[in-house]
Order: sequence, then structure tokens, then C-alpha cells
Amino acid sequence: MRQQIESVIVYLCTALLIAAFVTRLVTRGGPYFARPQTIVDHVGPGKHETRDALVLLPKVEKLIPRGAEVTCFRPIEGTANADDTANFYTAVGQLPRQQVQPPFTAMLTVPTGSLVEYVVAVGGPFDHPAYRVIAEFPEGRLYKVER
Repeated sequence: MRQQIESVIVYLCTALLIAAFVTRLVTRGGPYFARPQTIVDHVGPGKHETRDALVLLPKVEKLIPRGAEVTCFRPIEGTANADDTANFYTAVGQLPRQQVQPPFTAMLTVPTGSLVEYVVAVGGPFDHPAYRVIAEFPEGRLYKVER
């Protein structure tokens, strides 16, 4: 009798653990049987704030010369977002051959001669009179300063 009770308890605990595991997989979203595109695809049910940058940066890296100064941010109403540390630090890690500068180096208040050479705008457009678009992707745009 005791062995039967132990077996039932083991089966119940196993069923609870499997249910918890399946619930966790479902709440984090798919793809379940395919390799995710980025490392943050299964962090939570929503889209992670750095996902677009992780997809965009390898594409623009090929267009930016080695050693060039670049910054990366998600523009707010077309202007530089100095508080976007998530996308800035993502660029620091994804662009090791370039010199990644903080987002405030592309603000309207910076003199034209001191502006960062390239801007990776994640998501929306970047409206700065000194920059022109050199490449567009679904995740964002690459800009270059005109001096």
C-alpha cells in the first residue's frame, strides 16, 4: 500500500512540473521548435526593447567603415534619445570594430563639426538636418553626417 501511495505522489508531482514547464514555454512565446533569431526572443511574452537593435546592427555593421564613430538609439519624435542606454549598450557589444559613442553626440545642440559620423536609428526616423539616410531596413535606418 505504501508503494502505491509513493507512486501516486511521484506521478502527481511529475504532472505538476510538466504543467509548469509547458505554461512557462507558452507565456514566453514561440517559435518552439525553431532556433530563435536573437537571444532575447524567449525572454517574455512581449517584444524585448533591444530585439530590433540586435537584428539591425549586424546588417549595418557591413556598411560602416572600421574605426568610424557611430551611435545607436531609438529616436523619440525624430530626435536623439539620450536616455536610450539599452540600444546604446547593445551597439557597444555588437559593433566591436567601430567606436560607439553615446546618443547625445547626435543631438541638435551639438555643433556640426562635433557630431558623430554615423547614427543607427532603431525603429522610427531620425530628423536631424545634418544627417542623410544611407540605408533603410525594417528595423531602422542608418544615417551619415554631411559636413
